[in-house]
Amino acid sequence: MTFSPQRVVVTYAAPLVFLSTDHWKQIYASLVSQLPLRNLHWKATTRPTIRTIQELDVKLVSLETLREDQTASQIPQSILQKPLLNIYVFICEDSETYKTTTRKQIKDWHATISQRKNQEWLLVHVVRPDQSVAQGRLFQMKTSVLDKVKADFNTDKKDRCVQLVWSADKDNPAVWADLITKIKEGILSAFDAALTQREEEVRRSEGQRQMPGWNFCTFFILKESLASSLEGMNLYEDALQQYQELEATFFQVLQEKNLSWFGPLITPSSSDDSAPLLSVTKKPYRDLILANTISVFDFRVYLLARQCALLSKLGELEDICQKTVAFLTTFARTLREVEDTLPPFFIESWIYSSALSVVDQCDEWARPLELAKNQLAAFSAAKGELVELARLQLDILGIAAQHLPNQPPFSLSLPKSYNVSRDNQVEEAVTTISRTELASALKDRDAFYELYVSVTNRAIELYVSAGRRKFALKLHGSLASLDVHRGRLSSALHTFTSLPAHYSPHGWTSLEAFMLNRALDIHAAAERPRDQEWIHILLHFLRAYVDDMGKDLLMSEEDGEAYISQLIRALKDAANELDSDTPYPDHPALTMTIADRDAKLAETRDGSVLKVVIQNHLSCDLPINEVEVQLAGRDNSRITYTEKATCLTPGKNERTLFSPSSSAGTYSLFSTEISLARLHFQWKHMKTVKQIRAGLMPTLVHIPRDVHALDVRLKQPPRIELGTPSRVMVVLSTGRNEAATARIQLTAPSGIQFKFHDAEVIGEDAPPIRKDDESITFLDLKRGQTIVAAVPHSDASAYHFIRVNITVEYVTTSEPDVTRSLRLSRVVPTALPVAINVEDFFRGTRLFTRFTLSTTSHQHVRVRSTHLLSPNEADGVKVTSCLAQKPSTVSGRYLFQIDANRGQVRDPLKLQISYRMLREVSEVETLIELAVEEAVSETRALERLRQDLIDVLVKALETDASWVELYGVTGELVVPGVKIADDDLGAGLRRALEVMENYPMVRVSELTEAQILKKRRSPASFGEWREIIIPVDVPQMHILASARLQILENPFSSEKLQKRTRPLYAGQPISALLTVTTSFHWAPPEDTKVESYNMRYDIEDLTQDWLVSGRKRGDFQAKDGETYSVPITLIALHHGELALPKVGVTALPIPGEHRMRSTIIPGCETHQVHGAEKVLVLPRGGRSTFVVNMGEANTST
Repeated sequence: MTFSPQRVVVTYAAPLVFLSTDHWKQIYASLVSQLPLRNLHWKATTRPTIRTIQELDVKLVSLETLREDQTASQIPQSILQKPLLNIYVFICEDSETYKTTTRKQIKDWHATISQRKNQEWLLVHVVRPDQSVAQGRLFQMKTSVLDKVKADFNTDKKDRCVQLVWSADKDNPAVWADLITKIKEGILSAFDAALTQREEEVRRSEGQRQMPGWNFCTFFILKESLASSLEGMNLYEDALQQYQELEATFFQVLQEKNLSWFGPLITPSSSDDSAPLLSVTKKPYRDLILANTISVFDFRVYLLARQCALLSKLGELEDICQKTVAFLTTFARTLREVEDTLPPFFIESWIYSSALSVVDQCDEWARPLELAKNQLAAFSAAKGELVELARLQLDILGIAAQHLPNQPPFSLSLPKSYNVSRDNQVEEAVTTISRTELASALKDRDAFYELYVSVTNRAIELYVSAGRRKFALKLHGSLASLDVHRGRLSSALHTFTSLPAHYSPHGWTSLEAFMLNRALDIHAAAERPRDQEWIHILLHFLRAYVDDMGKDLLMSEEDGEAYISQLIRALKDAANELDSDTPYPDHPALTMTIADRDAKLAETRDGSVLKVVIQNHLSCDLPINEVEVQLAGRDNSRITYTEKATCLTPGKNERTLFSPSSSAGTYSLFSTEISLARLHFQWKHMKTVKQIRAGLMPTLVHIPRDVHALDVRLKQPPRIELGTPSRVMVVLSTGRNEAATARIQLTAPSGIQFKFHDAEVIGEDAPPIRKDDESITFLDLKRGQTIVAAVPHSDASAYHFIRVNITVEYVTTSEPDVTRSLRLSRVVPTALPVAINVEDFFRGTRLFTRFTLSTTSHQHVRVRSTHLLSPNEADGVKVTSCLAQKPSTVSGRYLFQIDANRGQVRDPLKLQISYRMLREVSEVETLIELAVEEAVSETRALERLRQDLIDVLVKALETDASWVELYGVTGELVVPGVKIADDDLGAGLRRALEVMENYPMVRVSELTEAQILKKRRSPASFGEWREIIIPVDVPQMHILASARLQILENPFSSEKLQKRTRPLYAGQPISALLTVTTSFHWAPPEDTKVESYNMRYDIEDLTQDWLVSGRKRGDFQAKDGETYSVPITLIALHHGELALPKVGVTALPIPGEHRMRSTIIPGCETHQVHGAEKVLVLPRGGRSTFVVNMGEANTST
């Protein structure tokens, strides 16, 4: 039986006369051209959602050619076997014709059709285009006939009549819209009714499953008719659901072991092992099902074929392949139970042929489809699994025919029930296997190899196109094993050594180990040298060996431990012969962890020790030469711990590593390394940001500070002079070491360049030095020696602070073979600690300059003194301090008077500030250091906590500034907020605080050096007052004007009285004299020859206080030392203490002189001499008489 798509049948009928006309033939042809139907929306009564049928093929047949008895059958058939819709087409021009002829014809047709169950009918009234009736009348006629037809036949209130207006535009879809809609509705209505009836029959039959006489095969045929009906309506998903339910019912019957409706499990025919799996025409399956003689094997194959056919129409080709693979593997296990009754190797031949036939069939189904990229990849992967399944059958046949060895990887394909005694069945299988290529391969070894390689390469190509490289690589390994078996060792070695790199990322340890084990054997068989390539093969093999999953495949000798020991000895010999260092990362045979995350100081020498645990996962000793641990700190700094070693025993090995570096702080584990001759096993331990966010924190190691180790500090020079090259002071302390050499390098990430060639050592007992472009080297350093060197650097004025990375490489006399490296990072302030605001006040031949100092940071600054220095005081420039100075920790103002001769060339002055910071290496921190020193000297156990004690106290001072005010006034240092615990650190803090409390309450800044020495305080600290020298330019001004407004006794008075005798009244004219005295004393040297300037004065307009009468504004010629006078009259507008108006004096442009196309205006500054004066204005006194009218007297009585 051929399962070609069953089409929906629609019958048509018409008067015989009309059917014989060309008009009908045109209508029929046009109607057929509207097919297939599209976009049908079926709302089933038994289904919750609407099904959309994109396209439905319809077969139009004449009612006369289709008889009811021909479609009748006792065997359930598709409901599409019978028509779903019957159409009657007629032409009627008027009502009379309809009454006499047409109505009877329709009634006869309707009587025949209405007797058929689950079929719909439709009347089509065709209006001919050649009617000559007027449009309005024609329209009335049409309506009349159509109404009569509807009234006669639409008895159930369902409109089954439609009108087709036949015109020249017959191909227009709009002409057919109503008719096509009615056809769709009729087909869906009939199909729904028929399907509902058939589903009820299926449910009734299924409900009787537990009753005697129920037959699964009969039920299968009935339910399959439902599936074929849905398939004919292009409802493939619903049809597939029916077959899935049938399959589930079959498995229930199978579990009940009630297979009386089937024949035996399998009755193999001569071609069953090679026939296409998905063909439903190779056997009369439905006949066998109806006869209850079908075998389980044939039934399962038929059910699978029907499901795959529907899946192909849905485009689910990947599901077809996956479903086939699952069926072949599971049903093959069922066939293994009766394998003795089957021809030799029937199962292998059937699986091989079926898998390849499904691949070919799917390729044919996929040809008209356009698959997306991801769909095509999944489809290729599924086909690759089928081809690989076929290849596995070749492994079984090859081992049986002795074309392949019975060992991995070929033996992995053997079923558990495989019997070696079947080898003698090969000759019989050559005659019973119907697959020609398999029969030839069993007989001919070369033909087998050719077929094996061909099928394997086909699977590889499919896997590669699907992007599944690891599956392809596994098949490459089988080809390499085949090359070994065939004696092609060179090709096999290349494949075996290249494949493990692809297996490792996917965790295929067994296959990886097997490949590498085979590569080692082949390498030995080929007698190749044990070079670097062999070492890498062996190391990869050991990587897989430590994983238990692969050990069953690895061992080629009985004694695994002896085998591994032999390889390790060979590895040691090969590593000694290497020409260069060979790193190998992340080998799992060894793991190293930090046993104690707190490193210990070496005590007697610079450096620290670190304890680690090395786990040897091998079953034998591993010879090594050195163990190394590298820690990472800030700015890419590294600290390396090493130890010379000889051997690592299996299991845990504890080692203590030493680092000569004295760098302190918290570091993260960066890398570990174990060396075997020139072979280096390396592990990286740094964590990425993504790993840290996921909770994988790095391993941190704390290295304590060694106060007796060599150390380097940076600080600002004690004297900073702006305008001179910048310098940084490098302070080198040797500690316990006698150093033969100490090389210091300084680098700044900000790009500051250090000039080592210009560096110089400061102080006495300076050691020899060597200088080059990148560093400065000190020679022959003594124990406990402190050397200070000044190193100039490029301009850093753009930065407030600069970070400097320090690298020190030094060699001690006690260990001349060890070069120690110390990497530090220091921050040096480059900005001035104080901000300076300058104000200049000209007063004739004198200049008063006021400097306002304030701190530029959060730190407190103590200023001891300020001096304004003149380099040319002997040449007429004299500087005098106007205020008494005393040390202060707050902002201060300092006033200086400058006297100079006119025309003297004035070089810049220098402001010298003597200061020190309370926080830096100064008095407060020194106090703390002295207190801690005394506490440590009393209890030597606190020596290791010296720096911790200082840090705790300094941090407390930085956190709370409440101590500053008390310290600034009394000199008493009270450290706030120190928490004292019950441990050694707490005891040290308690003692240090007691020492500071016992110090005399005297201001440290007032102590002399002798007093400091008596107090056992460091003169190097307390005596270090720093200096800042800042160049100060002497200001210049062309004209200095002193304006004065003076009240006169009377208008005729020519003398300015010091004391007025007459009072001033509001509203009274007051005589005043305006005088402007000009001086050219501070003019620039180039303008000293100018004798006069044109000036303008302007009296301020105080309209609320004064009324000015006279020349409020005027021009005059100013000369050096002369005074210009102008009398004016003032009138006070109200009484009270009033300030006199101010006088503005400006210089006018110099006539005839221009600069940059602009006039030249001399600089001018005006001093208001009367600016602080006020005058008392009294209110005006006197008596006024007012006459008030009180009204006329009343004389009437």
